[in-house]
Amino acid sequence: MKIVFMGTPEFAAHFLEHLIASDNEVLAVVTQPDRPAGRGRVLTPPPVKEAALRHGLPVLQPLDLKSPEFEADLRKYDADLFVVVAYSILPKNILGVAKFGAVNVHGSLLPKYRGAAPVQRAIADGLPETGVTVFRLDEKMDHGPILAQRTVVIDHQDTTASLLEKMVAPGCDALDDAISQLKEGREKDLTQDHAQASGAPKLKKEEGLIDFNLPAAVIHNRIRAFNPWPGGYGKLGGRMVYLRKTDTPENGPKLAPGAVEFKDNRLYVGTGDGLLEVIEIQAEGKKPMPVADFMRGIQNREGLCFC
Repeated sequence: MKIVFMGTPEFAAHFLEHLIASDNEVLAVVTQPDRPAGRGRVLTPPPVKEAALRHGLPVLQPLDLKSPEFEADLRKYDADLFVVVAYSILPKNILGVAKFGAVNVHGSLLPKYRGAAPVQRAIADGLPETGVTVFRLDEKMDHGPILAQRTVVIDHQDTTASLLEKMVAPGCDALDDAISQLKEGREKDLTQDHAQASGAPKLKKEEGLIDFNLPAAVIHNRIRAFNPWPGGYGKLGGRMVYLRKTDTPENGPKLAPGAVEFKDNRLYVGTGDGLLEVIEIQAEGKKPMPVADFMRGIQNREGLCFC
């Protein structure tokens, strides 16, 4: 199968590497333009571009997917299929360029969690499992018929970063399944049950602010979901901190929401229902560290709280 790959982040780069190593032929790669990154705001290529260049593949970085120039560039490759992973919604004129159209690898069991943040929303909702779906792209977001799905378990300490890593292997397997179906003319094309659809909108920075009046389990799930971005954050003794790893112990001190107690090198925080234990914490502008190391740097702990 002759493929043009479209994607941007590290997650997508794993799928590109998989396709390059397969018996398919990757003709070119489409990705977002280089962006300023880091404290120095240095112009930085996306991970998919870096992977493509390592393998000597042509890279297209269009500013406008609807432009005639971009469509003309794609037609030159005479691709059988477009494979899309974490890129953009393709306009109608582009969907019709490849012989078999375009397939998308999405981080949920569609029709659940359509949108930009399916992995984060599944963790935040406390689900025990989610999955990966490979489906045919149409003009609506995450709407097309399903070719293959794989289930992925969400562990108690999974973050968005760790769950994305767990999705790569089953996602590649589902992609191989979908491509084989298209090659052999036996595609399943299972229409989604649109009545069961739910959304997964893009995260906002303010969603990371922790409300300690919520139950401990809800806070723990949100902290995991928002790691690495926007992070679960709050002010501890007037200092902005990010809670990078937490747990929900069954036993511990009785504390009001936001109140803290540091005992035996363990930091407990009261919530609206149950206790939250902070295991790893990060002061703004610093690196994450074990909570015992962080607390050694605080001289006055009396009355310390998230308030």
